[in-house]
Amino acid sequence: MTQRYLKYRIPASTTTPATAFINLARDLSAINRQLFRQTRSYRVKSIRVADGDVNGSVEFACAPNTWAMKGSLKRAFKRWNEMNAQVLKDQPNLKSKWHDFKPYLSATHMQVYEAGSGGTMLTPVDIGGQALQYGEWLHSTFESPDSTSSVDGYKVGILGAQIGSPGTIDYVGLIESYGNTRTTVTETPQANTNLASDDPLLNLLDAGTQFDEVAENIIDENDLPPYKLNDGSGFGTEYVGGQNNMRFPLQFGEVSSNDNRANPVFYNIDIPLGVIRLDHQTFTGTTSFTLLVELAPGGYKGVHSEALV
Repeated sequence: MTQRYLKYRIPASTTTPATAFINLARDLSAINRQLFRQTRSYRVKSIRVADGDVNGSVEFACAPNTWAMKGSLKRAFKRWNEMNAQVLKDQPNLKSKWHDFKPYLSATHMQVYEAGSGGTMLTPVDIGGQALQYGEWLHSTFESPDSTSSVDGYKVGILGAQIGSPGTIDYVGLIESYGNTRTTVTETPQANTNLASDDPLLNLLDAGTQFDEVAENIIDENDLPPYKLNDGSGFGTEYVGGQNNMRFPLQFGEVSSNDNRANPVFYNIDIPLGVIRLDHQTFTGTTSFTLLVELAPGGYKGVHSEALV
């Protein structure tokens, strides 16, 4: 048996936009008393906004579901294991029962969780408003000499840019780091349009200028990829999730005063890491929202979840 239904209450807020986060992996682990790993994608069957005030809004967002996101997590997980193996090789008994790789969604998620600044971590509540109680849930730390004389400990997350420099790094955005270390072809091989279209063998059967025009179209159109190429600031910055290309979570739903449905519902959303960002505000005063989250049933400890590493 698995508790798949989670109720959250977004606290009353002012007209100033505010940010909150939900960590489904942490909440499922605490409420079911077993570890639900962070580096998985969790299928949310539905999110119902039960009593949103018509004078407010809530936006829902999560990490991009892209191959670069998954590749960046696999690379970070491998490096994290290599780091730990240096100690565990000779002292395997040091490994704790709840040992797990736990990256953040973003630097904002890290600041909210660790410093309690810039937003709120939402907690499941029961019908009487009593909050779920937690044990220990610590996000992973990378310990690196960073070519300096001391050890530099930093956190990692999917989105955004690196914060700090070697020796004083606080945070590393995994997608950008992944892109910076991959071999990337910046441009495809190019042909000289004029020379190619005037080639005698190409024009052997050309009765007019049609061949020239067609050849120029074939050569010049779609000869570059549809995604943003490096602009000189670093390859990883141009990946979706890097600092120059959609560095914030991607929105998948919104409830606002313009929504005439009494109880808006969002269906079948895959949430990487199980972390949802919510941006909420009011238009005229204070308000609050109740969210009813239903995890899809499946084969991973009773819920539908796919491994990302």
